[in-house]
Amino acid sequence: MTWNFSDMKFANNFYILNSRIATHVLFWVVYYLLFGFIWAGKEGYLASYYLEFILLPVRILAVYVTIYFLLPRFLLKRKFRNFFLGYGITLLLGGILQRVFIHLFYEELLLNDSSAGLFSIMMLVRAIILINTTVLLILGMKLFQLWSIEHDKNKTLESDILEIRSNRKTHRVVIDNILFVEGLGNYVTFHLADKTKITSYGSIKNTLEQLPENFRRVHKSYIVNKGHIKSYDTISIDIQDTSIPRGKSIPDEVLLQ
Repeated sequence: MTWNFSDMKFANNFYILNSRIATHVLFWVVYYLLFGFIWAGKEGYLASYYLEFILLPVRILAVYVTIYFLLPRFLLKRKFRNFFLGYGITLLLGGILQRVFIHLFYEELLLNDSSAGLFSIMMLVRAIILINTTVLLILGMKLFQLWSIEHDKNKTLESDILEIRSNRKTHRVVIDNILFVEGLGNYVTFHLADKTKITSYGSIKNTLEQLPENFRRVHKSYIVNKGHIKSYDTISIDIQDTSIPRGKSIPDEVLLQ
């Protein structure tokens, strides 16, 4: 399955004011305020928010490497070994960077305490776990977004297909390829852009109810797809090389709206 990250028609539904940048900025601000509050300890809120501030760039970097590089290049292409290898390297480097920042800018600079050591195994593992938690949270959100986009795209594709039963077969026809529909007694004939004709049992009235708004009934026996009208006058409508009769009571607005 191929994902199209540039398909903003569907992706914009997930962004505040249809802005990816505004949504990301707001998310990280809320993340910073929330986790600074949650992880506040005996050192107080000021120290907690300071710690979150110096660690936030590392977590942001790990998140964006994962969702904008590893995800589209490996995971969505089912290159799982490459994805997990890259993900492991990202977590390890992120954990090392985070541990360096904590040691230099928090433990030594703020707390004047370097007893834990720069590369304590337990502290390094803890840093990796914290980064992993953040990345997994946002990766899950991104995967849900991509799933929802693909789901909406599939629904849109399905809505563009009309199933026509004819001669014991069900024909799946792209609706936009239907030029016009001709009714004759208890049968209707669909005239397609490739000059194919499909005749099915049914009435012109019931057929119109199955078609979208761009199809208009212009005669007691004809429905036309407005998108394929080449020209018209008071008595006929030209679609491709076919001239279709126009009912006397059909105003121009029916063809234009």
